[in-house]
Amino acid sequence: MKTSLLTLLLLWVGIFQPADPYIALKDYDVGAFHRGKQSSKSPKRVYIQKFRALFEVYEEASASTSGSKNERANRTTTVSGTSTRMGVQLSGVDIPDFQKIVDEAYADFVTQLEADGFEIISADEAGKTDYYSGYTKIEGGASSTDQATGYVMVTPTGYNYWVKGVSTSGKEKGTFTDTSSKLSKDLDDAYVAEATFIFPFVNLDASSTSFANYASSKVKADINLRMAAAVGTLDNEQMGLGKIAKGFTTSPTQGRLASQVRFVAGHMASSPLFDSSTALKRDVYFGGIFAEDKLVEVTSAEVATFSKTAYPQLVMVSGGEMSLASHYVACDHEKYIESAKGSMKEMIGSGIYNFKELVKD
Repeated sequence: MKTSLLTLLLLWVGIFQPADPYIALKDYDVGAFHRGKQSSKSPKRVYIQKFRALFEVYEEASASTSGSKNERANRTTTVSGTSTRMGVQLSGVDIPDFQKIVDEAYADFVTQLEADGFEIISADEAGKTDYYSGYTKIEGGASSTDQATGYVMVTPTGYNYWVKGVSTSGKEKGTFTDTSSKLSKDLDDAYVAEATFIFPFVNLDASSTSFANYASSKVKADINLRMAAAVGTLDNEQMGLGKIAKGFTTSPTQGRLASQVRFVAGHMASSPLFDSSTALKRDVYFGGIFAEDKLVEVTSAEVATFSKTAYPQLVMVSGGEMSLASHYVACDHEKYIESAKGSMKEMIGSGIYNFKELVKD
């Protein structure tokens, strides 16, 4: 089934995508599962359980080395410890820009589904199910910096959704494992949809070096807007397919988010009977957004050697104990918005196309 869906995606790309797409065919990770002719049992109704975009606005990293002291017969050699910290903040776009991007993408998502005859189930109707008993309704159209470190999460204006609760820090609580199929069952096997899009803009790499008479700490920044396959929600770590798999085995506090458009329906044991997902195999990069694409900060410690005497000495160490770097990276406003909007539109189009084709199967 996966092979046939890739063929269908290729057809979709050939018919609907521009000649130079933001997301290439080879970057899609298309999944499909359809058992027991579930689509023939599900009504043409969709509940949009999640629709959100996360835009990275800040990232920081640090590296350090410990000081050392080497005693010899006639001298003492000291090397100071070092610490380098870099914080990089996005400028050139702001919350109203993000909100407009998300509102337009959500309208496109709903319009495409309704054009094919699907009814959108309201949050109020979904809230009456046993599944959402005790849950908290959240009003969309607001931004939150509490859901993933360094990111602003934006939901559509006029779109409401349910969460298991909200922590004192503002972080929305969810279930450790995906239970969307249970919600589908409570909605008479209607389809439950998720659309998530993640846009990092910087990748920081921290390293340290220590030798006998030298120590340094360094932080490098690679700046480039991209749609991420997945990120860690606590440490702002980019996650490839290997790390994504490991993400399911970590503790509940080590969450992950993936860019994807997904539809599930039906329920058996702990799994859906219908599952159409369109995600990314790897991060997709968009060029020409930033004039600066690399930053480097280094703190070095030099050696200090003192001859031994019969009296005590006050040993002074060289090098800085800390170097704090703060950078504001300006983007091209129009290109940033065009890349975010264009890539979301393409993923929505391919995700809905794959969904509708699996429904026909």
